[in-house]
This record gives sequence, C-alpha cells and structure tokens, in this order.
Amino acid sequence: MSIRRCLGVATVTVMSLCLGAVGAQPSRSLNDLTGPWQLFVDDYLVASKEHVVRTYHPFEKDPRNPLLKADRPWEGNNVYLYGTVLPNESGPGYRMWYHALPETKGDDAYRLLYATSRDGITWEKPNLGFVEYKGSKDNNIFIRRGSRDHIPSIIHTPWEKDPQRQYLMINYDGDKFDGYVVAWSPDGLRWTDAADKAVFTKGGDVGQFLYDFHKGEYVGYVKNTAQVSDMRRRAVARIASKDPLSWPEPELVLAPDTFDDRWAHGIQRTSFYGLSAFAYESMYLGFLWVFRADDETEGYFDGPIFCELVTSRDGVHWMRQQGERVPVLPVGTGKAWDRGMVFSATQPLVVDGKVWLYYGGVDGKHLPRKNEPWHSGIGLATLRKDGFASLDAKGETGTVLTRRLVGARGPLRVNYTASGSLRVEVLDATGNVLPGYGRDDCTPLTGDSIDATVAWRDRRTLPGGRPIRLRFILENASLYSFAAGGGLKVLDEPTAPLGVLFTFENGWTDSLTADGKQRAILHGDMRIDSERANVAFGGGAARVGSTFAPLQTLEIDQTRELGTQFTLSVMAKSKDNRPARLFSSYEDRGAYKTTELVFDCDPNGKCLPGLRLIVKGMEVHSGPVTFADDKYHHLAVTYDDGRITFYLDGKVVGRGLVPGGDPVSMIRNLRIGEDAAHGHEQQFRGWMDDVLVYGRALTPNEISALGKQGAEAFFKARQEKK
Repeated sequence: MSIRRCLGVATVTVMSLCLGAVGAQPSRSLNDLTGPWQLFVDDYLVASKEHVVRTYHPFEKDPRNPLLKADRPWEGNNVYLYGTVLPNESGPGYRMWYHALPETKGDDAYRLLYATSRDGITWEKPNLGFVEYKGSKDNNIFIRRGSRDHIPSIIHTPWEKDPQRQYLMINYDGDKFDGYVVAWSPDGLRWTDAADKAVFTKGGDVGQFLYDFHKGEYVGYVKNTAQVSDMRRRAVARIASKDPLSWPEPELVLAPDTFDDRWAHGIQRTSFYGLSAFAYESMYLGFLWVFRADDETEGYFDGPIFCELVTSRDGVHWMRQQGERVPVLPVGTGKAWDRGMVFSATQPLVVDGKVWLYYGGVDGKHLPRKNEPWHSGIGLATLRKDGFASLDAKGETGTVLTRRLVGARGPLRVNYTASGSLRVEVLDATGNVLPGYGRDDCTPLTGDSIDATVAWRDRRTLPGGRPIRLRFILENASLYSFAAGGGLKVLDEPTAPLGVLFTFENGWTDSLTADGKQRAILHGDMRIDSERANVAFGGGAARVGSTFAPLQTLEIDQTRELGTQFTLSVMAKSKDNRPARLFSSYEDRGAYKTTELVFDCDPNGKCLPGLRLIVKGMEVHSGPVTFADDKYHHLAVTYDDGRITFYLDGKVVGRGLVPGGDPVSMIRNLRIGEDAAHGHEQQFRGWMDDVLVYGRALTPNEISALGKQGAEAFFKARQEKK
C-alpha cells in the first residue's frame, strides 16, 4: 500500500501505523527514557561495599533474528541499523528509520529507509511514494539528497509549537552537503531541510545525536581521531547546543586505552567507531562501538566491531567497564549472520519491563573482501530493565552502603533477584541506623522483581527532610537499581586528597601528612644540597643527575592512583637546559601506555614547545616558552578530569584536553627526574625544590602563590585559614 493510500479517509488505522498520529502529540518525547531509578553500573552511588562483585550482563539476542532482511532491489545485500527505532505515537506499534548500502555495480549509494511493526518482531516496508527508484516511487525510501545520505538520528520534539516541527532528524550527507544536515518533519516521514548547507562539518561520517532530557540541549557524539600510544585511532568527540542549527567545536571524550589493545600486536590497534549514547533514568548510558583493526596489511581499516557499555553522570565524562569489559552486544559466533560487526540503534526502548535494543548485524568485517560481499540485517536483543550490571552476593552476606543522599522521599523501590533475601537499612549521614529502619525491622524481599517496595514493620516510606544513607544487605541476591523519589541527589564524600610535598628541609620526608606519609625511595646517588645558590626556598634542595651517576630518581610511594584531579609542580633549576623528565612513571619501553604518565620540559623550547604532559597515552603541549637562564622556575600542570593547564612561574602557558571520566591510574609510582626503569636519555640534571603531588587541580591563584611563597609556606597559610 502506498503512503498516498494511507492518507485516505477510510484508512485511519493504517495511517497511524505508517505515520503516527498527525493530530495531538504526546507531551513526553518518545525518545525520553529518563526517570528516578539509580543504577549500580559503576561506583558513583557507593561509599563502601563488602562481599559483593559487579557483574555486567550482555543483551540476549532474539532467536528469530534477523527480523528485517534485505529483500528489495534498492536494499541490495545490506540493511543495518545505522538509525533509530521509536514507539508509535498513538496506539501500539513501532517505527524504524534505517540504512541500506546496496553495493551493486553502478548502484553504490546509501539509502535511508522506513519500516513499521505492530509487535516489534514482524516488520513491514510501506510503499511511501516519496522517492523515485528506477522509474517507480513504490518503495520505502523516505528521503534522498545524494548518494551518501545515511545514519539518521530521529528525535521526537513535542515541545516545538510549530506543527511542522514535531520530529527532528540529524544525519550525515557525504555527497550534496558533505556534513551533518538538520531536517524537520510533522510526522517523521515528510522532511524539510532546515538549512541549505551542513550545520556541522567537523566530525567524521559516523555520528549519532540525541536530546539530553537532563540538561535540555541537543548533543552529538561524532567520530574523531586521536593519537594514542603513538598510533592514530578513531575516537569519539562530543558536541552540545541548545540550537540544533548551531554547533561548537567537538571535544574528545572517549579514546582507546592500553587494555583495549590487550589482543593486538604489530600495527594492530583498537579504535572506537561510534557511540550510541542516551539519557537513561537518572544518568547516561552508551553503547561504544569497539573496532579491533586486526588485519596486518590493512591495519587501520579491517576488523570486527562489537559494543561495550560505557556510563556517565553528565554525558561528558565516561567510565569504562571494570574488569574484562565483556561486550554488552557481541558479534555472533561460528557462521552467524552477525559474526563480523554489530551496530546499535541510537537508543533502546523499554517495553514491558525489558530493554529492547535493535541492532544491525553484518557477516563480514569492516573491509569487504573481493568476491565476498557483505550480507547484513537487523535484529533485536533484550535485557532486563536496568539490567546492564548488578552487585551480587553469593555465599557470604554482602553489604552495599550508599553515599549520602538528599531529597529521598516516598517509598523505596528496588530492582533485584534473590534466591536468599534482600533487606535495607536507613542510616543518618554519619552512619547511625535510624530507629525503626534497621535490618531486623525490614521485611526480607525474595524472588525476582524489577519494582518492589521495601517495608519496615509499620513503615513503607523513607524519612524525609534529612540526608540519609542506605545499606543494602544481600543474602544470595543481586541488586540492579533503586528509586527513592524524583529529587534524589548524591552528595560528595569528604575525603583527604592525595598529598605529597618534599621541601628537602628534613631530608627525604613528606611534609604533607593528611592522607598518610608517602615514602621517598631513592634510586641512584641523589643528594640534598644546602648551598644557598642552589636552594629555592628554605635550606635544602635535591641535586639530581650528577655526571658520575647516569640514572638518578626519587620514587614517590603510593602515587599510582592520581584520580580525576591532580596537580604536579616543582621548583627546578636546570644545569644543562636539555629536555628532561620532571615527573614520570614511564617504563622506557616503546610507546607510552595509557597506564603511564610523563610531565617533562625543554628549557630551550627546541625539542618540545616548553612543557609537555603525556597522560592516557596522549601528548599535550604548552604554548612556546623558554626558560634556559640557569635560574629556578616554578613548573606546574593541573589535571581536572581531562582538562589540562600548564603553568610557568605562576602564569598559564597552555591548555589541552584528553578524555576525562576514568581516573588516571598507573601501574607504577611516580618518579621525579627520570623514568621508572632503565633509561637515562631524559635525565634531569640540576636542582629540584618543593616537589608537590596533590590530589586536586589547584587554581591559578594557588599555583601563583606556590611559586612566590614556596609550597610549605603556602600550605601553612591554607591551614591557618581553616
């Protein structure tokens, strides 16, 4: 049936299926998956846990897959879900905007297609009558600008007052527009381009867009490139805007790490091909397309693609899975139809207590072989609601204590399974169990439920008006998520930051003791010099790199975990003005790993612009500076969850960005003056004073004060103010 016949007076039911309701729009967007539930996919909610382990759960693929196959001439061999699936606006049913790549000789053109389903399993391809193909408009092509129009992100926008703007599409056109194009539609089918040019051209040809229902802005995650561990990789950048027609510069938010390359050798490497990210309940989730480029002769282009789970609390800083990073959507095994690559839709659906994820599957790897064309289709995979990860207790009783929560009210609801039981205690902010909310007061929950209410004797609601903590007690049970009202917020836990300060006034002693002293471990013949001309502040400085000892370095114990914020600073006077290490955990074996860090300098500004930080396998440089004058200079860098700032003598001399989210964690302690193992080509030679490692990104004023007053005086002044 053509879409023109669907628009007839006597075909209202069919019209709803093909177009959705053209009249009254739902007040809530069909894309909106937000809600009050708090997921245990990472440790954001957790203050402490005992005898529980986190398990990540992959989607279960439907045995009837593929549900949608290429069976039309304009589809060729390949239909896959570079696209979107949403519920029908009125009544039951689902709508799919998908992508085809015919790959037949003389017909190499992407196509954007449309399908509908009453049950989400059996799909129909209506003859829309919009675009001509070989002399006929009897096809399901819903738009055609050129030969490379693909990857449609469809956003239902009921907040728009204009009835012609009830749907927004952002997709890549590599032919006519050579970038990302915005179009509006009254019904999700009949589209009008919003501009006569691309609205965004800086991303690669793979990008997915969403509306962030937490922040009220449009967001895109686009393919970008990054140099990680001396190899060029595909990576993911983010853009955000209130106006879908005006976008800023993209910022890198996800790049591969050394663990991603655990399988690789030679020129093989891991890249990130794309990210399907979306606001989900109280946070953000994403399906990261991991691309293992495994062909030795075509190293950057070929290999399988599968999906891993990433999580975020702000949509900017993303956390990777702990442990082995089990794929949330793996490729198929053996001769399966999806054994080569899988691509997730822009977002999943939540249907009858389950998460439905439609995906495209391909039987070949990224680079098609000669005489071996791809064959692809679209399938469905499902998961328990909020079931991406669980905290599990088996055998021993497990406990999970949350951070301080404010705004909790009403009933406490939990998503859990228990062959034993689940109970909950409510505590005040200091950790005391509130009367009537102890474990013995709690009615044990057993069995399996995605939405069960916790009860304590005569209480079925949480105490309001005060910060609380929740302690979950698990006996052979798994906990997925909980809900405690729509206004719940998590408070930061007050903790003493990492603090290491060597002033060399009292030998090799750490002067900051708030977090426990960090030991100084000497390697080589490093000595303390008390000659006034060689001291910046106080009565001593470390002499580093004498001519008779080619490798001299001070290892700082307990500095493997730098977290998401830190400051590295030192007063340094170079003896030879050569490029040299200031701080380093590099092993001096090949490319820099993402588990290593280097902060180094070049006083002459010839080999390096001046200052450099290598972190997460990526190099960031300051602006051009020189300080080769045989004097002390204060050299510092701050790291604020991926944002890097360089300082020379208290002044900002450069900024940079690497992906934030995951904390900076190293496989060895920091050393000053040289690398961690057996090299000496970058040995610092000269004097160092006031060596500081601090677990916060200090402000520009604080950095300036360090250079002028000295670290010890600065921290004493701060303590007196408290």
